[in-house]
Amino acid sequence: MPPIKGKMLSYPEEQMEAAIAAVSAGEAVARAAKTYNVPRATLTYKIKGITPRERRMGPNPILREDEEKVLVTWIFSMAKAGFPIGKDTLLDSVQHLIIDLKRTNPFTNNRPGRKWYESFLRRHPEVAKRTAQNLTISRSSVTKEHLQAWFKEVRIYLDTNGYSSILEDPSRVFNSDETAFFLNPKGGKVLAPKGDKSVYQQVNSDEKECLTVLVTGNAAGQIPPPMVVFRYDRIPKEIAMSIPENWGIGKSESGWMTGETFFEFITNIFHPWLLGNNITLPIILFIDGHASHLNLHTSRFCADNGIILTALFPNATHLIQPMDLAVFRTLKEGWKTKVQQWRIDNHESPVLKKVHFCPLLNTLLQERLTPSILQNGFRKCGLVPWNPQEVTLPLVAGKIESNIKHRATTSKNIDELKQGLQFLEKLF
Repeated sequence: MPPIKGKMLSYPEEQMEAAIAAVSAGEAVARAAKTYNVPRATLTYKIKGITPRERRMGPNPILREDEEKVLVTWIFSMAKAGFPIGKDTLLDSVQHLIIDLKRTNPFTNNRPGRKWYESFLRRHPEVAKRTAQNLTISRSSVTKEHLQAWFKEVRIYLDTNGYSSILEDPSRVFNSDETAFFLNPKGGKVLAPKGDKSVYQQVNSDEKECLTVLVTGNAAGQIPPPMVVFRYDRIPKEIAMSIPENWGIGKSESGWMTGETFFEFITNIFHPWLLGNNITLPIILFIDGHASHLNLHTSRFCADNGIILTALFPNATHLIQPMDLAVFRTLKEGWKTKVQQWRIDNHESPVLKKVHFCPLLNTLLQERLTPSILQNGFRKCGLVPWNPQEVTLPLVAGKIESNIKHRATTSKNIDELKQGLQFLEKLF
């Protein structure tokens, strides 16, 4: 016997809404159903509250309506605070929620896919519009006036919430950012007989890649353990054994920092380090507004544990991020020298592999990343001591160019930044 197919509902939702309104105004159910051409039984059930008034086709969503509203509020508020939320970050956050709620679901590894994402956007069209704006990639541009307004609003937020004293304590102001170190950095010039074309560096084809390192420091010159991200499902034992104690180990398909790896860094490395070093909480952590960094669980954890996440102004990290301005250039130059010397010392097998990476980088950090470099970086960025004119005074009015592309919000409305900062304080 062939299966009985259900009848597809054919009436527009607007007709049912009009029929409900007519009944609420005193019209009989039968008459309203006939007038607006909707099923009388269905209209009766909706009037009596037996079925929901909003019609949904297909299976029920995995998350309840109130749970999805939390996600929507979070997406909008993060965008206002300078942290645009992309598709992967949203799906990672939903995966965490499903696991925490122990919610039965059909997803692989509890992570929803494209169909759920598209359905979510249809249920919340305002999010679809905001997401499209957030993920616009454009050539970096910022004005002196934008920077002045950013400094002003961040200071107002800190003062209003009683956090202004944090800026007076260099040990409580942090910056964190990721950078890539090539296993085979381009070598410098070498001495060889004139005309000798045989001078070369031996490089394993498998090692022509880079590793991502998340480096964090405060304005006092202290450096929490970094996190190194590998492109592995399982870290080989010899590599795991080579990583210094207390360092973070991240894994991602791309080899870059993701929302999940950043969450692991904050919860397993950074926060325990703060407690172990008796850093007074709350602290400020200035970070770039990477879409890949900040998921819902990270936002909650930081709000609950005295970590005030503050987005640096979009496309201006080359001016106001200590890691960009002072630290990474020093480390990259030192890394080339370190690798070159390592090859000389290991001339019988001069191929730098991943197993050699962390010990060599550890030596570099200890030798090159001195407290004074971090202190000068925070000072030049106008963060500690808090001095916006350190950055803005040398700039001319109007547009400031940068040759770096960033993922950022198209709107640079400072009122939105203020609202987003307040959200981080209040939502959780």
